[in-house]
Amino acid sequence: MTRLTIGLVALFLALAWGPAQAATISIVSMQYSAAHPVPHIHYEGETVAGDVATLQSVYNSFVKCRLACSGPDGSATAVLTLNGPGGSYSEGLALADFLRANHIATVVERGAQCYSACAFAFLGGSAYSSQEGMGTYIDRMVEPGSVVGFHAPYSDENSFLQALQERGAMETQGETRDSLALMVKELVKWNVDPEVLFYMVGMGPDETYNLLAADDLYLARVALPPTPTSSWITDLPSAVKNVCERLLAIDERADPLDMVERFQSDYTTDIGKTQYSGALSGYKLGDRPLAIGSCAITEQSLATDGDYEIALYYTPGLDGLNAPGTSFFNRQRGWSSAGTGGDPLKRILQKGPLNSYFLPMGVKIDDLDLPGEAEIDKNRFNALLPPLLATIPDELTIDNVTPSSRVSHSGNVFVFERVGSDLVFDSARAKPVLGRTLTNDAGNDVSFVREGTYDDTGASFSWFGFKNGPDSTVIEAVIVTPDNSPATADDLDTLRRVQCAITFEDLALDCS
Repeated sequence: MTRLTIGLVALFLALAWGPAQAATISIVSMQYSAAHPVPHIHYEGETVAGDVATLQSVYNSFVKCRLACSGPDGSATAVLTLNGPGGSYSEGLALADFLRANHIATVVERGAQCYSACAFAFLGGSAYSSQEGMGTYIDRMVEPGSVVGFHAPYSDENSFLQALQERGAMETQGETRDSLALMVKELVKWNVDPEVLFYMVGMGPDETYNLLAADDLYLARVALPPTPTSSWITDLPSAVKNVCERLLAIDERADPLDMVERFQSDYTTDIGKTQYSGALSGYKLGDRPLAIGSCAITEQSLATDGDYEIALYYTPGLDGLNAPGTSFFNRQRGWSSAGTGGDPLKRILQKGPLNSYFLPMGVKIDDLDLPGEAEIDKNRFNALLPPLLATIPDELTIDNVTPSSRVSHSGNVFVFERVGSDLVFDSARAKPVLGRTLTNDAGNDVSFVREGTYDDTGASFSWFGFKNGPDSTVIEAVIVTPDNSPATADDLDTLRRVQCAITFEDLALDCS
């Protein structure tokens, strides 16, 4: 996505740019997508010392609704999109820690590349649910056509030779071992499958292990953005087999590629029966008593819109029924999971469907050319010709603009605009009003306005939107004070004046 950053006032300069030669970290909008209707922050460039401090400044200034807005259904407090060549290994790990501590989801979008230190930062993508037993859970996503690339930490040739001269071979080798040990520890902390270490450690300084195929996403515990499962499946029996290969890998702590030859039959209907879910259809795996005999999908779940339940099943007992073992639950809304575990951060768990599990191994997801890619664009409100941004008053200074979003300000009042299809409006209207104390809440089929303060930070806001046929916009004006002090009367007057002066395709708020 092309971004034109015009520059904030001196007070906010560090928030948009960061230290010299560091990554550019900028606030883009307050509504990333329909599935993630939260602030969108973008990270662009090399990872260097100081990036965490800059990201923290941007987050503290512009992300005003935090855990109070998550609720039991779960949500990230913000989304960070990344595009970077790598850089400081330690800063990348610190970024990952910051993202997890603040429940910030991560996305690498189509066309973006995130290597080395950027890739380790990406692994920190997380969200939060107030549901009992949940808390923090993993929320890191890649789009087809993106590249997330890993390799083991290394020094360039000159640095390595200098270290040999200054410290000797044994000390230099010890530092390398320490770096590798830290990498393994961090990957385990981020719930990456141990099988992936073989690929990462084997990469040289000019090589990377890239997350391109569905098996790569499985090993890195990374998801596709949430979209309907039906848009990723062209042949259901094959899709079930793809899930079964991964369930076998989970059950045996192995690489899914090693499971391909384990199947002893074609897809078979009525292959077994369970006590509660009825008939099963799937694949025979063996005949040994008290052992895994099949992998199958319940006929009951086949009648849903993609809420499929697939499991490894033991051979029939004396009652003729098959008991489930390692299981996969796919949910269009709610929690999807594979396997078991008590800690959400150590489980294979995703809010929304685990669509990559249905895809074949060894093939780039982008090469499959499935309808799910268009669904990702739709979910992100992407359009070839987005509607024009709203008309704003002259007193607003533009800070950051894309074809579908704009950030501007007047004094302490910052205005965040998002335009696109009617989904922009509809998803905002449908969003639960959590973590906000409202003083005004009004709306109809073509407009809405919600005004009040955020419970977490006390910041005042006006959140409103307009829909005109297939076009819509959602705008949030927020009072952002340098020291998070309460809004002044002048700030509130500016907020009121600005919101009443904005028009979108001849639509405006009734401020009479």
